[in-house]
Amino acid sequence: MNGIAALFEQLPLPEIARIVRRTVWAGIVVGAVALGVSASLGRVLVGVGGCIGLALGLANIRLISRSAAKLSAGAGSHRTRVLASNTLVRLAATTAIIVGLAFASVQVGLGAACGIAVFYFVYLASLLRSLLQQVKGIVS
Repeated sequence: MNGIAALFEQLPLPEIARIVRRTVWAGIVVGAVALGVSASLGRVLVGVGGCIGLALGLANIRLISRSAAKLSAGAGSHRTRVLASNTLVRLAATTAIIVGLAFASVQVGLGAACGIAVFYFVYLASLLRSLLQQVKGIVS
């Protein structure tokens, strides 16, 4: 976990906001495509679930950003523990939502699980792009 924190410390704050913004727009595009493809295949609920998963991923990223901003602004000796416990609570809540959706409708639950996975792949790709641009700027 400390390695990831050190990685994010290398990025300026505006770049982190740009990463999230790129991820949000890419998520909107992916959600629209998922709805279109699933509707054409006659499985609209999978597309709806995918959009729910994308929204869950976005909400999680927003909560992480807000939590990190609060912790960095405040003085406390147990910041890592608080951040880890908040992350565990968000992970449990997200899992419970997806499992609940799967019990309500298998198609929606499957779509939501795939949607949140796709969101994090898009987020990771955006992060890697920014990191590679940072490294390219340092090397040049």
